[in-house]
Amino acid sequence: MPPFSYRLTPAAAVPFALREQVAETFVAAARRFAVQAGIDRLTIDNPMARGFFSFRSRPAPSAPELAGLLPTDRPGSSGPLPPSDYHDGARVPLDTGLELLRAVLLREGPWCRLHAEEGFFLHVGERHDLYVGGPTPYAEAAAHARRSGLTVEPVERSPYDPALDETDPQPPADGAFWTAVHSLVAEHGGVLVEERYVGGDQRWHRPTTAAEITRVRALLTPRARLAVWPDLTDDIEAVRAAVLRSERLELLVQQDPDGSMHWSRIAEPWMGRTDYSHPMIRAGAHRRAGLVPLAPADRRPLLSGVLPDADGVVRARWRTNRTPADERRTLLGSLRTGDVVTGTVVSGLDDVGVHVDLDLDLDLDLDHEWRCPMGFLRVPEMSWEYFEDVAEVAPIGRRIRAEVLHVDLEWERASLSVKALLPDPRRAFARAHQIGDNLTGTVTKIIPFGVSVRIAPGVDCVVHETEFSGRTFEVGDDVRLTLLGVNLESRWIGFAPEA
Repeated sequence: MPPFSYRLTPAAAVPFALREQVAETFVAAARRFAVQAGIDRLTIDNPMARGFFSFRSRPAPSAPELAGLLPTDRPGSSGPLPPSDYHDGARVPLDTGLELLRAVLLREGPWCRLHAEEGFFLHVGERHDLYVGGPTPYAEAAAHARRSGLTVEPVERSPYDPALDETDPQPPADGAFWTAVHSLVAEHGGVLVEERYVGGDQRWHRPTTAAEITRVRALLTPRARLAVWPDLTDDIEAVRAAVLRSERLELLVQQDPDGSMHWSRIAEPWMGRTDYSHPMIRAGAHRRAGLVPLAPADRRPLLSGVLPDADGVVRARWRTNRTPADERRTLLGSLRTGDVVTGTVVSGLDDVGVHVDLDLDLDLDLDHEWRCPMGFLRVPEMSWEYFEDVAEVAPIGRRIRAEVLHVDLEWERASLSVKALLPDPRRAFARAHQIGDNLTGTVTKIIPFGVSVRIAPGVDCVVHETEFSGRTFEVGDDVRLTLLGVNLESRWIGFAPEA
C-alpha cells in the first residue's frame, strides 16, 4: 500500500434524504485527489454487480458516463451478450471511474476498487467512508476535502488494501482446461459453463459441440472465473422435486426451447410448486433445468479456472472476504419458519405494513435508512382486532415480538406475524358459544351493504342490511344478534338480528 493513505468521512451522520448530496461531496473530493495525482484513467479491481452491501437486485445506475459499462440485462432469445466492459482490470476514463464511485457510495448495486499507476487508489468503505491514497501527501486535495465538510484523517492503510485480501487461488482456464472441456462434451453430450464475470452475478453457456465451445470462448469476459458443471437435464420433475426439498442456497438454471438461458439466483422450495398460473420451473419439450450450489462450501464443479490475460498470465485475484451482504444472508439463512424473533419498527409503507429491525447480531454501524431492516410485518399480521391506523398497533419505535412466517433470501426479508403468537379470539369465541345463542354487539363501522358489529374483542362480523328490515344504525349503537354458525377454517361467523 502507498505510504500516504487517508480516510474521508462526513462530519455528521448521513440521513437517507441527504445521501446524494454527501455522495457528490465525496466524488468532488476524489476528483481533487486524482487531479493532484495527475490521474486521467482508473483501473477497475474486483468488481461486483451487486453483493457487497446487499444481494437484492436493483436497476443499473443511469448516469450517461456508465452507459454500456454496467450490465443492464441478461441473455435472451436473441442470443448471448458479448463480453462485459465492467470487469477486473478494465481501464476507464476518470469521469467514468468517478461516476462508478458515486454509484458505489449510493449503494446502487455495483462495488469495486479503483486503482491507478504508482499506487493511487479509491476504496469505498462500509460506513459512509472513502479511502484514498498514493505515493504523495496530496496536501491541497486533503485541505479541499476538509473545507467541503469532510473529516480527513491519515490512516496506516486502507482496510481494502489488496494485500489484505482473502483469496481462493484457482488454476488458469488455459489450453489444458479447454481440452478437458472438449473431452467432457464429447463424453456427455454437453456441459454447463458458469461465467462469473463480476462478483454477485454470472452468465451461463451450454456448449454441446466443439464449434459451440469455440463460440463460448469468444463470448467470455476477460479475467472471468469459470466453473464447469454437469449438463442440464430434461427430467424437469426431478429438478422440481429437488427444489421442493432443498434446504441450501442454490441457483436454478433453465434453458428454453429456443436455447436461451435464464436463472433464479435463489432456488427456494416454493419455486417447485405447480399451483401457480406461471410456475417458476417450466416443463415441456426441449426444456432443460438444473441446480448449481451457491454456498462456497457446497460448490464442487467438474472443472474450474480463471481466464488468463492475453499473455497467458493470471492476474485476477478474486477476493473472498466476507461482506456485509454475506452477513445478512447468513443471518437470514439461520431463520426458520416458526422461529420467534424480536425487533423494533423503523419505517412504514402506508397501508401495506412496516419494516422491522430485527435483534440479530449484525455488526453494521449504519442508521436505519441505510441498514435495510430484514423484517417485514404486514397489516393483516399485526393484530386479531380491527384497527383504523397502523400507528395504533405498530408505530415507529415500538418493540415487537413476532413469529417468522417465511424467509425470502432473494428480497433479503423475513415475513413476520405478531398475531401468530397471540390466541385466536375466534377460536375462544367458538368454544364459549353455541349456535342459537343471543348476544349483544356494538356497531363499529357502516359499510355500503350493512354494518360491521363487534361481538367480542377481536371478533367482528358483518350483518347485511336486508337483515334489519329498513332499520338504520350509527357507529356505537348496540344490536342484539343470534349466532347462526361458525367456520374457523374460513374464519366465518354468521349472525342475524335477534328474532
